[in-house]
Amino acid sequence: MTKKINKKEFDFFHTLRVRYAESDPQGIVFNANYLTYFDVAITEYFRAMGHPYGDLALRHEIDFHVVHCNIDYKSPARFDDEIQIHVKANYSGVKVFWNLAIFKEDFLLCSGELIYAGVDPKSGGLKKISPELAFLLRWKKSDADA
Repeated sequence: MTKKINKKEFDFFHTLRVRYAESDPQGIVFNANYLTYFDVAITEYFRAMGHPYGDLALRHEIDFHVVHCNIDYKSPARFDDEIQIHVKANYSGVKVFWNLAIFKEDFLLCSGELIYAGVDPKSGGLKKISPELAFLLRWKKSDADA
């Protein structure tokens, strides 16, 4: 039996409205667009923490590459739906583990995981996440209230 996913498990969410161009001929969101939604929410996670992704990557001389993803589809989103993409980050060594879930109101549409590997932009090799960067990846509930 699969564990029920609760919005309260996540640290952050970003709301967006499904655009017409993201829908397929059946009027539902094309499956690959959920990965785009995940990426948008992760970018907004960094921005909400006061560290826009581009600035963070430059300052810490690190880039992130997706090395794994999985999505569990439950129910489709449709054109003009307002959806919330919920995000939680964890890290270990060179990897960042993103747990994500998309809801329409309180109804779970899909959940997934992205795993990023830290990469040195100069050498292209793996790069361990520094303690300072690891600290920045941890969402603090007080940040949401600021």
